[in-house]
Amino acid sequence: MLRAGPLAALAALTTLTLGACKVSGELKLGGSADTTSTATPSDTPAEPAPPQTAVHIVRRGDKLIYENGEIEFATNSDNLRGAGTEAVLDEFAGVLARFPGLAVRIEGHTDSRGSTASNKKLSDDRARAIQSALVRRGVASERLSTIGYGENKPTRPEPAFCRNHSEDTVPVDRLSECHTTWQHNRRAVFVVTAGADTLPSEGASVSHPTAAPTVDPPPSVATTTAKKHRPDWALRLFGGYSTLPQGGFHGGHLGVGLHASQRFGKRDRGYIGGGPRLHYRGLRHHETDGTDSNETTLAIHQFGPEGNLLIGGGSQRVVGLLSARLGLGLHAARGSVRVGTTTTDLTSNALAGWALGGLVVLAKLTPRWSLGGHAEVGALGSTGGGSLVLLAEIGLNVAWHFGRGRRDGI
Repeated sequence: MLRAGPLAALAALTTLTLGACKVSGELKLGGSADTTSTATPSDTPAEPAPPQTAVHIVRRGDKLIYENGEIEFATNSDNLRGAGTEAVLDEFAGVLARFPGLAVRIEGHTDSRGSTASNKKLSDDRARAIQSALVRRGVASERLSTIGYGENKPTRPEPAFCRNHSEDTVPVDRLSECHTTWQHNRRAVFVVTAGADTLPSEGASVSHPTAAPTVDPPPSVATTTAKKHRPDWALRLFGGYSTLPQGGFHGGHLGVGLHASQRFGKRDRGYIGGGPRLHYRGLRHHETDGTDSNETTLAIHQFGPEGNLLIGGGSQRVVGLLSARLGLGLHAARGSVRVGTTTTDLTSNALAGWALGGLVVLAKLTPRWSLGGHAEVGALGSTGGGSLVLLAEIGLNVAWHFGRGRRDGI
């Protein structure tokens, strides 16, 4: 009969070996099917083994990678937990303190398990939780931005037997492969958005004071650099309903424009944008005396460039704006007037100008796409004669964003 002493020693050695196999430097942002937040989902030791060396941050291109540590969340939650998590966040806060010109975007990613909507929300919430934790450690909020991609940007394509499958539906001989793939895709990425020129070279550690620049930039320069953002550029398509209430004209409008926007303010809550557009407006008026003796039909077509200015503010997802538009273009009127049996054709070409102002709401759908609505009133006049008339328009617009600032633009 074996004695308990050798068995206990063997069990302790096995526990220590398993604890040392945890992968460092990977943030677990899994979907609703996540069972743990450690590197190996099936590995759930009661007490994780401490890292063998101190946490440190390494530069990889425009990203900051943390090694010898991990960030953990409670299952299906944005609640940070664990002493290892505190160590990683403390180290990041220290790096940001030593490099005051740095600004960082925290990107959250999940694997495919769970619904697309829940994964997107979870990655958003967890990225913001990291942001809040760094702010509590003294990092200025304007130096940190967040975005959650959910399952949309995997680093490793998930095979069909892994994608959107829970553990109990994956073939046993393929489960290990799925765990490895899910682990790669559950992550947080820390991307440098400003101040990269103050960092040491590629592959160097940025965690230690010796890695910092020999001459720190003045505080005023650091603040300016941290707040500098690239403008967002978008191709915006719009259309909707138009009316001239005083003349009984009704119709629609549509157009396309190049739109640039910029965030401003302490927390990037402010928004200013605008740009040139090509605009078409078609209006029609029809009137009869009810006896079919007299009838007037008139159509107006207007086409030309206009400028648009938007200013306001809101969150990273939705903004409310005041709009101002000025336009000038061709004004073509075509129609006829019938009195009894006599019909007179009406034809005129002139220049028209219009000015409108009102409210615009824009919402970000994805980094590439946004949707908005507008309601504006103003005045319309033409060189064809007559006084200014009231013009009102409501409609929708959709924008496709391009350029390096598109992640924060709307």
